[in-house]
Amino acid sequence: MDLAQYELLETHIIRLIQAYERVKTENNRLGQQVHHLQHTVASQQQELERLQREYDALLPLRAKMNVLQQERGIIQQKLQQMLSAIEWLEERTHIEDDAKRQQPMSD
Repeated sequence: MDLAQYELLETHIIRLIQAYERVKTENNRLGQQVHHLQHTVASQQQELERLQREYDALLPLRAKMNVLQQERGIIQQKLQQMLSAIEWLEERTHIEDDAKRQQPMSD
């Protein structure tokens, strides 16, 4: 092998070493990124579990609220019916009172 071939071989080896260093550096960077992403995913998983627990705790409250709203509607209807009945009774009472006043008194 002559000197030119050795120099060419040396150039190839230097390029391979540089490429290896670049790949090694990129691999380290990607490893750090993977570690960071794993940490992020774990944190988000914990947050998701916390939110799921809160949601599960709210479901019975939502059901109770729906029942209470239905009962409120029933109560409002009954109150309206009672008020209508009271108004009807008041009107009848006034009519009867007016009729009694209009009748002549007989002794």
